[in-house]
Amino acid sequence: MRNFSFSLFNMIFGFSIILLVVLILIPFNLINLEQAQRIAKWKAEYEKLKYSFELVNLHEGSIIPSISEEKEIISEEYIWKRILPYFKFSDEKLKKLKKYKYRKMNGLPVENGYKHYFENFIETKSGMLFSIKQNHVEITDEKIPLYFAFVDINGKQKPNRIGQDIFLMEIYKHDVNAFGKGKNYAKLKADCSPIGRGVYCSEYYLLGGSF
Repeated sequence: MRNFSFSLFNMIFGFSIILLVVLILIPFNLINLEQAQRIAKWKAEYEKLKYSFELVNLHEGSIIPSISEEKEIISEEYIWKRILPYFKFSDEKLKKLKKYKYRKMNGLPVENGYKHYFENFIETKSGMLFSIKQNHVEITDEKIPLYFAFVDINGKQKPNRIGQDIFLMEIYKHDVNAFGKGKNYAKLKADCSPIGRGVYCSEYYLLGGSF
């Protein structure tokens, strides 16, 4: 009887340990699955956006004309009108979303005036949020982006974090790249981590990096 009781206790104890481990691992697996789905969606959206910008280049001569080519002042409104016909959006107006807030991957807020702060958005038919803003620095050569683009692939839904569901692009006169393009892999991985900003995740995931 003692041996039977001892064996039964061992079985119950062992089963409890296994159950505890499973309960701990399930949330992490679900998080990883959700992030894998977001990464896959980003890759698909990136290819679509890249293709749309290529169409702009093909038909317009360049994504962003120089002031010598165009008499009107280049502005966010102007560039938006220039590329708008090549995108399929449900709403053609950039609008402020007062309740929409997002953060860096490490949890720090993205404040107004910061390089990666966007405040005007268009919501696509799929629910994605998209935005464009000027790079307010002196443009000394073609290696400096003229505009930045913002993509929240699941829109207003959480987590609303750069590098998780928010990805960034750099717009040049004749090209568009994900943030982090040209950076070494170690730097991309370090930034795309729980203690990083997450801005280089845009390129890191395209190269096959994992969450």
